Amino acid sequence: MFSTSSFTQNPDFCRLILVFLIGVLLAALANYCVDRLGWVVRYRSPWRRFPKELSDKGAIPALNWRDRIPIWGWLAVSRFAFANNEDGVQKKGSKRAGTGSDKGKTWKYAHIPGWESRFFWVRPFFVEILFALLVVWRHRYWSSVGSGDAFGLSAFLPIGWVAETVLFWLALCSSLVDLDDYVIPDFLMIPGVLLGLGAAVFFPALTTPIAWPLDWTGEKFTFSVCEFASRLLISEGAEASLSDVRVFVGGSLTLAWSFWAFALLDRRFYSRLGFKRAFAIFWRRLRRSPLTPIVGAMWTAGLVVIWKVAFLYATRGSSDSGVVVSPLDSLTVSMVGLLVGTVLIWSVRLVGGAALGVEAMGFGDVILSGVIGSFIGWQGVVVVFFVAPFFGLIFGMIRRCFNSAREIPYGPFLCLGTATYAIWREQFDLALKPYFSDPLFTFGLGLFGLVLLGGLLAVLRFVKGLCR
Repeated sequence: MFSTSSFTQNPDFCRLILVFLIGVLLAALANYCVDRLGWVVRYRSPWRRFPKELSDKGAIPALNWRDRIPIWGWLAVSRFAFANNEDGVQKKGSKRAGTGSDKGKTWKYAHIPGWESRFFWVRPFFVEILFALLVVWRHRYWSSVGSGDAFGLSAFLPIGWVAETVLFWLALCSSLVDLDDYVIPDFLMIPGVLLGLGAAVFFPALTTPIAWPLDWTGEKFTFSVCEFASRLLISEGAEASLSDVRVFVGGSLTLAWSFWAFALLDRRFYSRLGFKRAFAIFWRRLRRSPLTPIVGAMWTAGLVVIWKVAFLYATRGSSDSGVVVSPLDSLTVSMVGLLVGTVLIWSVRLVGGAALGVEAMGFGDVILSGVIGSFIGWQGVVVVFFVAPFFGLIFGMIRRCFNSAREIPYGPFLCLGTATYAIWREQFDLALKPYFSDPLFTFGLGLFGLVLLGGLLAVLRFVKGLCR
């Protein structure tokens, strides 16, 4: 028999229960966000109210407070899955329908988007259970390895677990929305970038790169952006004082951040209209676009973070396994990961589009890859880039057996690759350390892969043309 004292005497068990509840609440929030952010309006969340337009078309299920309890609520909502007969007529006396006790009376049941299948409740039910278990598992891992955050917050909770949970939550929401509507909402991705940069500042060990050859003799050093910048300034004959290094690094990060923010804007330049008219239309679209003020606010917040870290925390670090990690170093790696992740998928988008003649990758996948890179660094996003296609291949083969649809959402596979790297990060880093120590080799390998991808897609397009 369990008693109250058994819980108080086992703080680890109580902590795991609390972490599980946090995971359940986050998964429930993900189900709610997926229901609200989808391109097609659905009502899969018990927290959503049915509009009057639905009530005018027939009877609507009456939800109660039990239906809004995470996990258990989906089992309760499942009673409405069998409310309709095949002809769309509902028996009022059905216990499963939960709408009354007068037998023999029937009426038309309102069509509710998202409830077409009798199994509409299964996916959100398992999402909340599995995500909570994943959060508990990763909490045990981060509690065992400890954290090397820059501000001493690990004494209260594993900061690495917090950052990783945020990444997993963003990946979960974007994957589910992409599976439903083939779109990844900017409402999640734009704040996700700021969260990734913030995680790099508060927990440098999350995105610490393995090693780079920072001097001109080829000797390997642990990454230090200040050391790299000072060597570069000295080689160009300039001074390498601490203030000069901070300005150089802060300016470089500002340019990279501005480039990425500009890429998010609704920019279309129609050169065929003439330079003057095209430029006028370009700025008119930017002013009228609802995304412009959002990106502007994000860009401003990012600049504040960049320059504050560059001037206040450039020499401040934390010790993790004997290696001093600076928040500025981690922020730089996060920014590089943001750019590398964006460029990788953007290159596939351009190469695939040119080879196939159709859009090969959505722009939402480009932004998602950048968000992933901001959390796990450029090495991690490279691993994700090569691991994700294996999940896509398996999914495509299974889907081809049961469905003839040609379009396959790629966002979920990027997220599965991210989870794979996060869980087995040490193994990936150990195996790929010799290759990641040489950025030129990594860049050449990626360039060769893009050329090979373009050739294969062009051959595929040619073969399809012959078959037609």
